[in-house]
Amino acid sequence: MGPLMSIALVIGTMVGAGIFFLPSSLAPLGWNSTLGWLISGAGALCLAMTFRYLMDGTGEGVQHNVERVIGEMPAFIGIFAYWIIGFTSISALSLMGGSILADLLFNTQSQQVSVTFALILLWALVGVNLRGVRSVGSVQVITVLIKLIPLVLVAGVFVGAVAGGADIQQMAPAEVNLNNISVAVALTLFPLLGFEAASIPVAKIRNPKRNIPLAMIGGPGLVLTLYILATTAMVLLVPWQDTAGSTSPFSDFLGGYFGPVTGTLMAVCILISVTGCNNGLILLGTECSYGMALRKEMPQLFARTNAYGISHWGVIAIGVGCTLLILANLSRGLTGMFEFLVLMTSGGALVFYLTGALAAVKENRKMARWPLLAIGILFIGYATYGTGLETSAWILVVLAFGLAMRWLCRRSAASEKMPAAG
Repeated sequence: MGPLMSIALVIGTMVGAGIFFLPSSLAPLGWNSTLGWLISGAGALCLAMTFRYLMDGTGEGVQHNVERVIGEMPAFIGIFAYWIIGFTSISALSLMGGSILADLLFNTQSQQVSVTFALILLWALVGVNLRGVRSVGSVQVITVLIKLIPLVLVAGVFVGAVAGGADIQQMAPAEVNLNNISVAVALTLFPLLGFEAASIPVAKIRNPKRNIPLAMIGGPGLVLTLYILATTAMVLLVPWQDTAGSTSPFSDFLGGYFGPVTGTLMAVCILISVTGCNNGLILLGTECSYGMALRKEMPQLFARTNAYGISHWGVIAIGVGCTLLILANLSRGLTGMFEFLVLMTSGGALVFYLTGALAAVKENRKMARWPLLAIGILFIGYATYGTGLETSAWILVVLAFGLAMRWLCRRSAASEKMPAAG
């Protein structure tokens, strides 16, 4: 993948479905929501720079550099956590896509219909990924161009309205305090996950020393700018109560400017956004399992590749794992499933970010970098607090399983190298 596909991978992984529903949750928080975006955005960009420092000049991914600086065990913990959140995030977004399809085709929010469509979408993307990284990259470029349309439209309306002297609405009268800001930070974290996407499939990115930093800094910078403009526009151009009460804020906002047919078009754009995000996440998860298998930390079937150069068993494992995860959580209902999977995704991502940040701190020898590194570490701690105790407990259970699997795989590999007795 060249620079365009690398940037598309980052943007496509960051912009999923959450941002299109987030304005309703942020509207009652008033100016706290803007502060939440700024804090989350600053934290994400500092972490992106932290990863860039760690990888600087090596041409290798985060796991290799964490392993080089602080050891194999922390590197495995970080990349295994990242692999696991691929399952939770893909499952959550598949459910969102299935729900949108059910509403578009049958005007129903039946759990059974939504789950059926979710599994169809999931396995269609498994098929795309089995055809290799070029296939994945092409889908990413196309879906990114489409998924940015709603964000660009809303941002454009906002800039035009302000330039034209439009009346500005009052923000919600929520007190600006630490508690409300922490709620806003927790809400804005999930849509920013994915800035590190280009640091995973390093071997499949052309000229990684140039293209990975370009994608990791340029992609999040563009996305964060559009996020802030779009979400702020909805509470400054229409009464905040209307945005807070909307189940589809982007559709309602643009429908007021461009007509009711916009609602259907918006649903299609969001569906494409979900599809593109999942497409990239499946590739990232496959690369994680492939890398761990090469290090003898996972079963060796994940190190095998097909004619397209992709770890086909890694792709299939994601399809099977996500299917089981969705079916195992049916009792929670659609909303409960989505919330649980989102929290698990955020918690696992923070483990990955922490290992990379600690490695960058240990290796750093330049005074000018310390402020960014410190902000990144503080942000990880603050965000971890926001995910809650239950999520942390589940993450620890999953990591314990991963360490047991690694021990068994390493033990098996060592026994195969031992000479036969006699």
